Amino acid sequence: MRLLVVLFLTLISAGCALKPEPAPLLAMPKKPSLQSQRFQVEYQTEHAAPKVKSVQLPAHAVSKNQTVNIVADKTSVTDTLYSQITEALTAKQLKVVAEGAQADYTLSIHQLDLELIEDTEYKLVKPEKPLPLFEEVAKQFPVQQCATILGQVSMRLTHKKTGDVVWFAKSSIDSASFHREPLIYSFEQQQLIKNELEVASFVHEQNSEQARMARVNQDVTIPAYQTITRMNAFKKEQGPCNRTEISALTPMMQYYLSSILIDKIKVQ
Repeated sequence: MRLLVVLFLTLISAGCALKPEPAPLLAMPKKPSLQSQRFQVEYQTEHAAPKVKSVQLPAHAVSKNQTVNIVADKTSVTDTLYSQITEALTAKQLKVVAEGAQADYTLSIHQLDLELIEDTEYKLVKPEKPLPLFEEVAKQFPVQQCATILGQVSMRLTHKKTGDVVWFAKSSIDSASFHREPLIYSFEQQQLIKNELEVASFVHEQNSEQARMARVNQDVTIPAYQTITRMNAFKKEQGPCNRTEISALTPMMQYYLSSILIDKIKVQ
């Protein structure tokens, strides 16, 4: 009986000795160094000069140092714009007075309008030097649509004593033609690993007990990482475009149009 036990234990030991050790665990390969770089592209549109109509009648000559009273009861003139118009008249060597009774002339501001009109289309400008992924940008973002405001100002200068109109004028311009800035957009060229999940799944499967036994004394090649280049983070860096940004231009537009008109007054 003792002999049978010894023989049984000997057979078990021999079986264990014959079983091979499993292949070592595979380690995840080192990821490649991924590069990223930012580039800029430009969008432009056509601009128009301000439209200006100015008519001065010969009934009364406007002379230096004559007085002018500004009347803006038909429009919403801010204190800032009032001061700017006053400065423009002063530059023409006319004196602005607060009391109408003391004035030689009345400058009436009849129109101070701001109106949203059809969006302005900005087209992508092809760079002089080749730009990575430019064709992709041109395919995805060939144009940009921006909100546009039309500003209009009209004025009239009336001789106080006679009530004769001696000058009237009107000017207008759209916001895109006013600021004349191109739109600058940036994007990132970024390298990504496209088969990271595939590589991780392969390593995980090959590290199972069954797979480790199956690849004893066999070489296994882990799939290499594959990289692709993509464009992302496309965003505007410069230039007014949305309604909020365009609306912020309106005080300057009104001053610009007003100063153009006042400069047309012929002062002797």
